[in-house]
Amino acid sequence: MLTIFTIPKAFEGHFGIIQRNAIKSWSLLEPKCQVILAGDDPGTEEAARDIGVEHIPGVARNEYGTPLLDSAYQQVEDAAQYPFICYVNADVMLMNDFLRAVQRVQERSDWFLMTARRWELKVTELLDFGPDWQEKLAADVSARGSLAHATGIDFWVYPKKMLYDMPPLAVGRMAIESWCLYKARHMRADLIDSTKAVVSVHQDHDYSHHPGGHAVIGIGIEAERNRMLVGGKNYFFTIKDRTHELTLNKYHQPKGVWWAWRSLRTSPVLYPSMPIPLRLVSKSLNGAIDLTRDTLIKARNLARGH
Repeated sequence: MLTIFTIPKAFEGHFGIIQRNAIKSWSLLEPKCQVILAGDDPGTEEAARDIGVEHIPGVARNEYGTPLLDSAYQQVEDAAQYPFICYVNADVMLMNDFLRAVQRVQERSDWFLMTARRWELKVTELLDFGPDWQEKLAADVSARGSLAHATGIDFWVYPKKMLYDMPPLAVGRMAIESWCLYKARHMRADLIDSTKAVVSVHQDHDYSHHPGGHAVIGIGIEAERNRMLVGGKNYFFTIKDRTHELTLNKYHQPKGVWWAWRSLRTSPVLYPSMPIPLRLVSKSLNGAIDLTRDTLIKARNLARGH
């Protein structure tokens, strides 16, 4: 059916709990999936053995010791038993609605990247994965969970070869999902927002695993390097740059003001070889938008006394 993989952090404290919850949930999906844990952080091999999933060691790291995504993606793709792969963050639980969504999309396309906004839920202990665990989890999300912002996506399903040439992005730093979404659009794949069909559950946590805390994710050296490797702000795609939406009963191409806006804003990177007249119009309009935005930001900062 599907190869699911992740690059876990050390299985220590709260992270050990929520990662075991997440990986266990994937191992119980029906139809059964191939599940792979990539990397060598403490406890990874043991967790794979305990839960009964595969382990790929030897993921390359940068000079700060952070695993690199290109290494993991290539090794997993070589080991994948299925033509479609799902990367998912190691603290995110999935249920069978996820696989049903994948199957529905596969009936319509063989060249796509499917993702969804996550649901936030506070989880502090190992869950009981009894026969009704999915019903209980769905009810808990409905009662206590909250839907994340458009930047809160934690999984993407894609076919082999689509993301094989990923740059050496540092795991757990910003811009990773932006590159994946851009790459799908650049390769003329369907970019599918399945938020209305899939409940992916992110178990809330702090950022004590990062020496610099939450700020390191967005402003540290590795984050800046990720930004550079992605190509800069013009390549910062979000789930709102979707081409299709999957709901509980529909698969369609949403149009509207946002679609028109993002079509304009992304045209220079998605269609660099467009006819010269269109390129000039795009450059002029985007230049005017950038100038207006930068002027407004400067005015706001001056008003705040920055």
